[in-house]
Amino acid sequence: MSIMKGLKSKLAGLFDAVYRYPLTMLFLLAAATVNINMIHHETEKYVTYFLAFLIGALLSVTAQQVFERFFNKVSERMLLNGGTVLLTAGYFIAIRSAGDFNLELGTKTAVAVFALIMAFLWVPSIKSKVTFHDSFMAVFKAFLTTILFSAVIGMGLNAILMAVDELLFSLHYKIYSHVLNLIGTLFAPILFLSFIPPYPGKKDEAKTEDELANQTEEVEKAVHCPKILEVLISYIIIPLTALYTVILLVYVLLNIRGDFWSNNLMEPMLVSYAITVIVVYLLASSIQNKFSAFFRRVFPKVLLPIVLFQTIASVLKIGEMGLTHGRYYVIMFGVFALIAAVIFSFFSPGKNGWIAAVLLVFSAVSVIPPVDAFTTSRNNQTNLLKSTLEENNMFENGEVIPNGDISTEDKQRITKTVSYLDRMDYTKRIDWLPDNIFYNNQFKDTFGFEEVYVEPDGEKGSQYAHLDWEQSPVVNVEDYDRMLHLTIFDHEEKDSGKEIQFEVQGAEFTLVQGWEENDSVIRLINEQGNEFIQVQAKEVFDEILGDEKSSGGQGKELSVESATVTRENDQVRFDFLIQSVDRYNDQYYADMYVFIQVKEGAFVNGPHD
Repeated sequence: MSIMKGLKSKLAGLFDAVYRYPLTMLFLLAAATVNINMIHHETEKYVTYFLAFLIGALLSVTAQQVFERFFNKVSERMLLNGGTVLLTAGYFIAIRSAGDFNLELGTKTAVAVFALIMAFLWVPSIKSKVTFHDSFMAVFKAFLTTILFSAVIGMGLNAILMAVDELLFSLHYKIYSHVLNLIGTLFAPILFLSFIPPYPGKKDEAKTEDELANQTEEVEKAVHCPKILEVLISYIIIPLTALYTVILLVYVLLNIRGDFWSNNLMEPMLVSYAITVIVVYLLASSIQNKFSAFFRRVFPKVLLPIVLFQTIASVLKIGEMGLTHGRYYVIMFGVFALIAAVIFSFFSPGKNGWIAAVLLVFSAVSVIPPVDAFTTSRNNQTNLLKSTLEENNMFENGEVIPNGDISTEDKQRITKTVSYLDRMDYTKRIDWLPDNIFYNNQFKDTFGFEEVYVEPDGEKGSQYAHLDWEQSPVVNVEDYDRMLHLTIFDHEEKDSGKEIQFEVQGAEFTLVQGWEENDSVIRLINEQGNEFIQVQAKEVFDEILGDEKSSGGQGKELSVESATVTRENDQVRFDFLIQSVDRYNDQYYADMYVFIQVKEGAFVNGPHD
């Protein structure tokens, strides 16, 4: 009976969530329908619709939280829902008018999603007896429970479908994707919302004492930390965080005058550490024991100097490498973490909600021009490139003047800024830079030198190039006798002894791929074992990659002409068409085609000396 009672209670909770968030349900249903269409047609061209419905769903749940907290009239609820629909339509129009869904739109969408989740967490605690960490605990528990239930149901249904497909009758392979779509897009969000209690608000003014008591009991149950989670946080997560903190502090103290200010690997580690401390602090605020009290008292104060030093280091790196959108967000997060550490250190837990307000402000600043991350980084990188060119007398009257006789440091700076501008598709907005600047040697023609990237310590650098088939879809093969495909990895001698046999005008020939003096060697011999030509693979690859020892960053996009290397004598002609080649620490990996022309001299005069 208790099982049936619990099942009925959970089903009632699901129906209550649908009734409580009707507009959200419509957006989720629309998103699931779009997903069904994309799965059925195996296309992603409707992804903008899905993202718009996702934003609409998040806006609508936040609007419902605002309504429950501050309003009680039906007209006010309709007004909030109308505003949600308008904002969703505005987002959809904005991303559709922008053309391709690129990194900038994706990042701004992610920031909007994060901001809406933060608002959803914060609204119930605004001027309420429910604190921000109470709301955070309720959402954290709901999220974990939803993940567990959804995973179990998803695996169970897929197992049933597999059994039906194997034992009874065949099912279309897309049925599995459709089931996961319905679970992830419809069931999981509804289940999650069923765990969110009706927090105190203006709507409670008309409730009876019994109704208020029931509501209070429901809220306390939702924000209460279960014993197993309390043990996990207090006796596992907090000690591990403490140990990690000691390691970071020791590193900072030992390297405060050296590597700390230039070590890029520390940046993501310290950002992740700050996120961990903030999340654990919010969870620990709902726990009353010595471990959690110690963590709340000590760790925010430890976080202060660590985040301060890292933020200063990130700001200093701007002078060296300029400001990118990634560094913009790192610095912004550093400032936020500093504010959070101050709030956690010197204010009561009831003020924790201030960090949500700060995050919302920062999120808005980072996506609204002209101070958003992308406008700021584009202007900074463009100005850095222009000033570097002017310092080297390479920019005059709005045009770039090629000059290969400049310092390696300036070459690296020019390469890095141009790579960023090209990767973000900003070169189209700069009149004095060609589009597709890394294609077909345009970079060298523009600046007078090959790309030069900053080489990591202890490495000799890396390069790569690939054939752009979209811009060079045709290869003329009328003058050749045969075309062969080869891959070369010269780190080991595993390619040694590889042979490919073919026939031309009744004569048998063999292409031999061997290993000699730390290099792959390609030979052509006839059936008597006579050699007609020998080619060193590294010479071919160096001709494609160029002499500059660049490392990392943007690779070359090659046309058929620039990707072709010819080696010939009076008997044989080899044209190597390089589809892709990578060099890392003087090791090569290449995928290529070999076009072979056997000349008359090979049949008349015998092998070439």
